[in-house]
Amino acid sequence: MARRKRNPLASLADSPAVRTAADRLIDAVAEEAAGRALSPQAYARAVRETERLRGRPLFLPVLTAGSGRGARVRLADGRMLLDFIGGIGVYAFGHSDRDLLGTAVAAAATDSVFQGHLAPGAEYLRLSRALVKHAGPRLKHAWLSVSGAMANENALKAILQKHAPADRLVVFEGAFAGRTTTLAEITDRPNLREGLPLRGNVLQVPFYDHSDRNSTERSLLALDAHLRRYPGRIATMLFELVQGEGGFNVAPREFFVALMERCRETRLAVWVDEVQTFGRTGELFAFRSFELDEYVDVVTVGKLLQGSATLFTKRYNSKPGLIAGTYAGASVGMAVGARIIERLSQEGYLGPEGRIAVLARRVEQRFKSLEKRLPRAVGERSGIGAMQAFIPFDGSPELVNAVIRRAFEDGLLVFGAGERPMKLRMLLPVNTTDEELEAGFAILEKALRRVGEERELPC
Repeated sequence: MARRKRNPLASLADSPAVRTAADRLIDAVAEEAAGRALSPQAYARAVRETERLRGRPLFLPVLTAGSGRGARVRLADGRMLLDFIGGIGVYAFGHSDRDLLGTAVAAAATDSVFQGHLAPGAEYLRLSRALVKHAGPRLKHAWLSVSGAMANENALKAILQKHAPADRLVVFEGAFAGRTTTLAEITDRPNLREGLPLRGNVLQVPFYDHSDRNSTERSLLALDAHLRRYPGRIATMLFELVQGEGGFNVAPREFFVALMERCRETRLAVWVDEVQTFGRTGELFAFRSFELDEYVDVVTVGKLLQGSATLFTKRYNSKPGLIAGTYAGASVGMAVGARIIERLSQEGYLGPEGRIAVLARRVEQRFKSLEKRLPRAVGERSGIGAMQAFIPFDGSPELVNAVIRRAFEDGLLVFGAGERPMKLRMLLPVNTTDEELEAGFAILEKALRRVGEERELPC
């Protein structure tokens, strides 16, 4: 029988010999890591040194040891914590997922650590192919980059070039786009751009308000007012379908359709920011969860992808030289990102009855149970899929941060989102188990009770 020819562009991790070698290395690293732990005093010194070197304190005294298990992460002092924030959405399958580690080891042993756009490798091709395959029929191209901010910068440049001399864009109140100079102006957080010059080309419309039956009409009126005031000067509207940093705010499909229809009528580019939502809403792309495929011209993805990318239609394929840069991303990130897409699409995670949707329902059940026991401490909830949030107490930053810190002390990592009110948010591993959920919510309940008792607040 003739030997089957190997595809030179296939993942090296698919080779039995490579996978066996990778397994040996993973086992050796795990064994070595298990035998290392800093004393409490040495851990505290390491945290202080980290803070000194970076020039500011850590929000929580977290120094990981690079190992863990599922939703649990191991700190450098040997403690195991439940991680329900995952580096703000970076860890798709939690910590030390053996399959992803094997994929990473194989990619790390290839020609280079990083790949550039001048000489891309097989990992570059596989990731680009996977993204375009799952993005629907309109989005034909994908440009890889390192960070979500870079993906958004590339999107904005491509749109502005096609719509020149239009130089303005419309965003939602509460938007977050990134931390470059330009994206800080788009982001609706003045404290994140203190001292930075403003161009004044960002226009806002209200996001959906569930308490206002006329919310869609109000946002349309605001958009129409901008269009009348700046005829021919607006290039695009940026849509966060689920506002991440703004508070995990969600809206019905009809709200987005109304605004996107107006964008199409007035020839504004529809740009969707999925840096945080990618892979978390029940479909790979949130715009497909909301069935908005026909409207989207440009979409940006990141975080869970282990890198970032800008996807766009043929119309928004920019002229050579506008979008470039040395680095396309790390070989490891590209290989693992492609593998994450493969697993999400092939292992039953997607769709209305997929594992992400089931996880969301289980989280909702636990929140309802927690709310019955602590009705004053558990306020309004929001989110979708593996993105969940709620308002603790009155939503003041002082109280929310107190709950986050108490939860950390008892073994749970969570984080905040939004400002007025502030929410406690979770970006869960998509394979979080029932046992991990039960343990995490038990810690959360304890933290809420402790903060309530300390401040003499009814729970």
